[in-house]
Formats: sequence, C-alpha cells, structure tokens
Amino acid sequence: MGFLSPEVKSMSPETIKVEEVMTKDVVTVKLGDPISKAISKLREHGFHELPVVNDKGELIGYISYRTLIRRKSLSLYSRVEHIMVKPPTLSRDSTIGEAVKLMLDTGYRSLPVVERNELVGIISRTDIIKLVPKMKSIAKIPVEDIMSSDPEVVEEDSPVEYAVDIMRKLSEMSVPVVDENRRLSGIVHMKDIAQGLWREKDRPSLGEVAGEKEKKIIYVKELMNPPVYVKEDACLKDAVEEMVEYHSHICVVVDSDMHPIGVISQKDVIEAIMRETKQEGVFVQITGLDIEDSEPYMTIYDMVEDFLGKINRFKEFKPQLLTFHVEEHHISGKEIKYSVRARLTTDRKLFYAKSYDWNLYRAFRDVLDILERNVKKEREKLMEFRKETL
Repeated sequence: MGFLSPEVKSMSPETIKVEEVMTKDVVTVKLGDPISKAISKLREHGFHELPVVNDKGELIGYISYRTLIRRKSLSLYSRVEHIMVKPPTLSRDSTIGEAVKLMLDTGYRSLPVVERNELVGIISRTDIIKLVPKMKSIAKIPVEDIMSSDPEVVEEDSPVEYAVDIMRKLSEMSVPVVDENRRLSGIVHMKDIAQGLWREKDRPSLGEVAGEKEKKIIYVKELMNPPVYVKEDACLKDAVEEMVEYHSHICVVVDSDMHPIGVISQKDVIEAIMRETKQEGVFVQITGLDIEDSEPYMTIYDMVEDFLGKINRFKEFKPQLLTFHVEEHHISGKEIKYSVRARLTTDRKLFYAKSYDWNLYRAFRDVLDILERNVKKEREKLMEFRKETL
C-alpha cells in the first residue's frame, strides 16, 4: 500500500495528489490467467480488487471479491476475462478528493491510475485512510458519530456460508464474530473465506466422491482473526490506527463488556473525508437495492429531492451526504420485507434512521421522515442554547 510522501504538507483532500499516495508497484493478473490465480493473489496480498492487464501492461479490466461473491457457483479453472469488469480510472494529477468521490460513486474499494492507457498505479481505501491521523478536522471525531450502530454479527459456530450471506447483503467484506455470550471474539474476512470456500465448491469432498450426501462444513471459528476494536469513548483516529495496524477493513466499537455496539468500516472513514472536500450539492448513494428497472430509483430520488428541499431550509444544518443501504428479507414464498438504513451527514452532525416495511417506498418515506424529525429536534436544541447564552 502507498504511504504519504514527506513533501506533502497540507492534509486537505483537495490539495493531495493521487500520485503522492498511490501504490506504484501494482499486483496484477493477466488475460488468460485462471480465476484460482486471481483468488490466490487477492488473499495473499489482502486486496479486494485486482487489475487485469495485457502483455503491454495496459489496463483491460478488474476482478474483485464483489464480483466473485455474487456468483452462486464458480469454476476456479475459468479465465479471469470471463468475470472481469471495466473499472473507472484516475490520473496521476487527480486529487484525493476526486478519488474519494469516485470510490463512493462507484462502490470500488480501489481505483487504477492510468496514463496513456498504461497502468501506472493503484489507490485504495487503505492508502487514503492512512491520512486520517494527520487530518485534524476529522481525526478527533467521536466513533459514535461515525459508526453504524446495531451491527450485523456472526457466531463462532456458524457455517462460513452464513458469513458470506451477511457480507453479500451488506456489500461488505468483513463481519464481526461473537461468542455464545455475544461478546466480540474475532473478525472474519472475505479474503480468509474465499480460497477455501471456492475450493470446496470446485472440488468434491471425499464424502461426495463416495456417494454420501453430506459434505464438510467449514465453521467461522476455523477462519476468524483476532478482533480489531476500540471502546465507545474512542475517536476516529484511534479506530483508523487499529484498522491499519491489523490490516482490517472494519473496526468494531464495543461497550465495557465487549459487546459490539457499532462498526466503523473503511467506507465510513472515506465518507468522513468526503465531508472535507468542496462539492456542489449533496452526494446521494443507494446500495443493496438489486433492481434493474430504473423507475423505482427515479421515484426514490424524487422523494430524496423533496426531503433535501425541506432540510435546506434549516440553514444551521447543511446536508453534505445522504446514504441508504437496503436489505431484502424473504419472509415466505415470494414476499419480501425491506429494511432501509439511512445516514445523513451535515456540516454539524450525523443523523441516522432505519425502517422496515413490506413496501419499499414506505420504508424510504419512513426513514426520510425520521431524519427530518431528528434534524428539527437538533435545530430546536441549538436555538434554545443560543437563547440561553445571549
């Protein structure tokens, strides 16, 4: 991963160039390589995405865990070009602010840096979050203002497939692990599951060869890593330093009894950095909604536009980012219940809301109404405080 060069003095995302932070010695796979080789490199180096290049070193595509986990079945002997995608790119002169925005826009955890079609570097979330301890404006933010509360967890004795389902549902690559008392005991990462899981899929077990129906079950406790965590009174700098030191893409926030009360992901940190960039309008992102029809998105964005119009009237709380994550719960048959989590980032405070409903639009309307009420309450508190201090 890249490190900040000593020449960089300003810690503003708008003044740091991608070239100063990016990794120049890029690990790649080539056209014609088998998927098994890509998975081995992803796991060996702790990456989530790898560039695919031709013999001239030109960028052809990207292969990632995100693509892999969406496949219910996969042959490790297939070639990488069968599942690669075309990624967005950056130039050497792009700023960290531009890199952060593109990562949030596209959902990629790393982005290739290209010059004259040649791959010259790669910049990852990890490269960027290493800047946080020197960004005074966000380093001291309390973790409770950044974390996602009520985190999804997996038990030690659960099959790894259950952990993969959670990762797929949350669009994340790591999940906290708890013991029988719901205390944090570890973290399981996609990179640790991937090779064994797909090997099991691709090669029949001894029992299957012999005609038995049961196959070997791999449990989370067999693959989990030691926990990466901070206490609830920590700040963002503390969480980032833990993530970097232990090469983890999440940091769990625990209470005094080691019960998980929240999770901070690299994406959460990237969003915090996004707050420091100059941008026009409000950045809006919806993840987890797997619908090809554009009409639901248009309806939701109409609702969001109406909501932001109301919030913009509160000059004390200027909206900057509004993110949603949707989960589908298949209750029975074809019935689907939706859960929607929302986070509104303003220049003063972060606001959270969540809702469950059989109707997707009602779930979105509910979280927007909750956010609006919470902003109004905070504004009333601020107005009252100002009156008392006059």
